[in-house]
Amino acid sequence: MLSGRDIVLISSIDWNFLWQVPQEIALRLARAGNRVLFVENTGVRIPLPGDLGRVRTRLRRWMESRSTQGAPEVAPGIYLCSPIVLPPFGPAWRRDVNRRLFLPQVSRAAERLGMRDPLLWTFLPTDSANEIIRWLRTERGLVIYHCAADFSLLTPYADSLMRSERMLLEQCDLVFTTCDELTRHCSAANRNVHICPHGVDLSAFLPATEIPGQASVSGALRDYRQLVASVPHPIIGYVGGLHHFVDFDLLGRIARSRPKWSWVFVGPEQASAEAIAGLPNVHLLGQQPHADLVRYIQTFDVGIVPYVKSPHTRTVVPVKINEYLAVGRPVVATDLAAVLDFNRKHDVLITAENQPAPFLGAIEQALSTAQDPVMCDRRRAVAAQYDWPARIEVMSSLIEARLRS
Repeated sequence: MLSGRDIVLISSIDWNFLWQVPQEIALRLARAGNRVLFVENTGVRIPLPGDLGRVRTRLRRWMESRSTQGAPEVAPGIYLCSPIVLPPFGPAWRRDVNRRLFLPQVSRAAERLGMRDPLLWTFLPTDSANEIIRWLRTERGLVIYHCAADFSLLTPYADSLMRSERMLLEQCDLVFTTCDELTRHCSAANRNVHICPHGVDLSAFLPATEIPGQASVSGALRDYRQLVASVPHPIIGYVGGLHHFVDFDLLGRIARSRPKWSWVFVGPEQASAEAIAGLPNVHLLGQQPHADLVRYIQTFDVGIVPYVKSPHTRTVVPVKINEYLAVGRPVVATDLAAVLDFNRKHDVLITAENQPAPFLGAIEQALSTAQDPVMCDRRRAVAAQYDWPARIEVMSSLIEARLRS
C-alpha cells in the first residue's frame, strides 16, 4: 500500500457535500500513512442559483483558512484547501485573475504543510487544475488524472475543456477511469490508462433485517424508524442526490401507478422534485450523513437507479449500485450503457427502459427475490469485488510501479 507520500488531490466535489469517490480515496490514502491536501471543487461551470449554499460555505471556509494561515486538518492526515476561484475557461481576464490571485492559494497551502514532491491527483481536467499541476509538479512526483465523467457535457465551454483535458492527458503519468467508454476516450492521448471502478465500504454497508435500537441512532433515524413502522411495504428506495440525472417524470408516473407502495428518497434535492413531492406515498428525507445510509438501505425492499438516458449519463456508473448490493438489496436500474456493462460482468441487476410498464415490471421481478438468502449472498459477493481496500491497493500498486520506473 502506498504510504509516506504527500498528495494534492484536486477534487470534483466539496469535502462536506455528498460523500463520493474523492473523499473516500483521500480518507483511505490518509489512513495508509500519506498526507493529503484535499482541494475542494474549483468547478467546470458558472454557479447556478441552487449552488448558493455551497458558495456561502466556500466563502466561510476561505475566511477561516486566511485567519489560521493554513489548511485546517479535517480528518487525520487530511488538510482542506478551499480556494476562492472564478469559473474556469471563459474570457481571458477571468483566467488571468485565477492564475494571478486565486489558484496560488493551493500552492501556498502545500508550502505551509511542507509538502515535497507531491503526487498530483486530479478529478478535474480544467485549465484551473492544469495551472495547479504546473506550479506543484516536480521530477520525483507524479500526475494522475482520475477520469470519472465526461465533463465536456457539463460546461458551456466544451471545446476549451476538451483542449484542456487533452493537455492534461498528454502530461499524465497515470490515468484511472471508471468505465470502458472513458478508457477508450482517454487512451487516444495516453497509453497508461487503467479501469478502476468505484468501490464500496463492505464493512460499513452490512445486511440486516431491522434498524438498530432507538438509543443507538440519530433523531432523523428514529423518525424514519417510526415512518417504516407506519407505511406499507414494499419500500422502494433511492439514496443519493436528486439531481438532473434523475428521471422525475418516470418516478411520478410509477409512484402514482402503485399508490400502496412506499417510495423513499434519501438525498438532497439538487433539481426540482415537483413531480413526486406532493404524492402521499412518496417520502423525501433530504440529505443524511453518509455513515447512516446503510440504516436506510436496510429497510428497502428494492433499491432503484432511475436515471434518464442521455449523453450526460452515458458514462455514469452510480456508486449506489454497490451500496445496495452490499446490503443484499435487489437493484433495478434504467438501462444506461455503463450499467449494462456492469451487468454483463455480473448478471446481478435488473435493468429496464425509462418507461413505467417495464420499470414497474422490473421492480416486481426484483421483489420476488428480495428476501431470498441465496440471492442476498450473491449480491454481496458481487459488491465484495469492489471493496474499497482492494480498489485502493490496485491503484497503489500502479502508482508505486510508476514511481519505480
